[in-house]
Amino acid sequence: NAAVESHLATDRKSKQKDFEGAFNAVRNKLMKQGVDEDLFPPKLVGFTPLQFGMERIARKGIERWGWELERYEPFALSVYDGRTPQLRSVNAPLKVPADRLTSGDLEASCILTGGDPFASGEPVKPGALSVIASVSDAEIPDTLAGRRSALADWITHPNNPLTARVIANRIWLWHFNEPIAGNPNNFGSTGKLPTHPELLDWLARQFTARGWKFKELHRAIMSSEVYARSCEHPDSKLLRERDPLGTSYATFKPRHLSGEELRDAMLAVSGELNRKLGGIPNRPEINAEAAMQPRQVMGTFAAAWVPNPQPHQRHRRSIYALKLRGLVDPLLEVFNAPSADFSCERRTTSTVTPQVFSLFNGRGAHARALALANRVLLEQAGEEQAVARCIELVFGRVATPKESSLALAHWRETLAKSERLPATEQPPLEVRREAVEENTGEKFSFTEKLYANAEFVADLQPAEADRRTLALAELCLVLLNSNEFVYVY
Repeated sequence: NAAVESHLATDRKSKQKDFEGAFNAVRNKLMKQGVDEDLFPPKLVGFTPLQFGMERIARKGIERWGWELERYEPFALSVYDGRTPQLRSVNAPLKVPADRLTSGDLEASCILTGGDPFASGEPVKPGALSVIASVSDAEIPDTLAGRRSALADWITHPNNPLTARVIANRIWLWHFNEPIAGNPNNFGSTGKLPTHPELLDWLARQFTARGWKFKELHRAIMSSEVYARSCEHPDSKLLRERDPLGTSYATFKPRHLSGEELRDAMLAVSGELNRKLGGIPNRPEINAEAAMQPRQVMGTFAAAWVPNPQPHQRHRRSIYALKLRGLVDPLLEVFNAPSADFSCERRTTSTVTPQVFSLFNGRGAHARALALANRVLLEQAGEEQAVARCIELVFGRVATPKESSLALAHWRETLAKSERLPATEQPPLEVRREAVEENTGEKFSFTEKLYANAEFVADLQPAEADRRTLALAELCLVLLNSNEFVYVY
């Protein structure tokens, strides 16, 4: 106590509640006085297990809030091209130093023996791979600045066709669910040979000749005869004889939409999709159980997944949805979304029962169906016109007389049985967490506040719609689950 009083009387910083500095200063004074370290009180003397846990959660949480605030500040992405700076802790993101070309370690580029980053071998100068350097001369400077841009110029050099061929092959894969060259990530000798090498070369030449514009490549593929072909061949027996492996593209193989495409497509037909470009990531609604599950990050609890309060924020395209390595949207996961931990050269495609549960019973699918029904009834008053409009929006074509008749009958039958549904529960404003304190090994619990949910504006709820809209929503749900919507034919 005497050492503490002495420190408070002499050090002004301690009056600013610098707890860490005060403890270390007092500890140093006791050590100079020769006091045995076994007699030192613990840093958090008198703390209960709950207080130990709350202190750690609060301290880590404050650090995380500072990092999250930076997401809303303007920034530019670039590749660091300076000396290696000294990094002693990870309490904050490392900023680009102002003296990056003069301060820090200048590491030599070496061949890593056996691929071990700690086994430096022979030093080497910047350059392209010697085995393919003859394709085009790579003039890469030996200075710190300009090496990466020179490498990029060499990769996209007109004499290097590999880059354009890889891009064309991957774009073709996304449209046909089959690549021209079997391994999109491996164009080497161990990869599968292309089934149509002349086509791949032609697409690569077209891509570079048109200024490396992806839209031009998409347009060339989607306006081609092979993309517009039917899924059925007039002579299926002859097709099986001449093309047993199905590599001729004589017919178009139906392609299952990915989870992201399904979500965007449902938002588009319901009229809710926000097509705004750019901006910070958005947080769409996901399964409530998955959103509230406890997750760990940086030695403490990660915040629960809280969707954006406003519908126009939540309903942006899936490409802008925030991706967390430890939390996968169940809708995307059931439709074969790859793990964020590894590179995925090609998504697997499956048709399994959980997909049916997600689309027919999922809260998101029901919300989109209700929004679609409400949109149509605001546009069309007549029953026949409303049914025709639903089919037109979902399938992108005019309904056949049989489809209109069956859909109208289903709507009327559902309307006769439909009842007002109870109001949907609002998102929780807090969640209770259970944990084990790492210092004491004892259990404690705390309450996590979900502040954003206090301003949550829900989509159209079943309790807010009339019976006519609810019955039409049942029909819309069936249409959104049809193969014609889920597949590209």
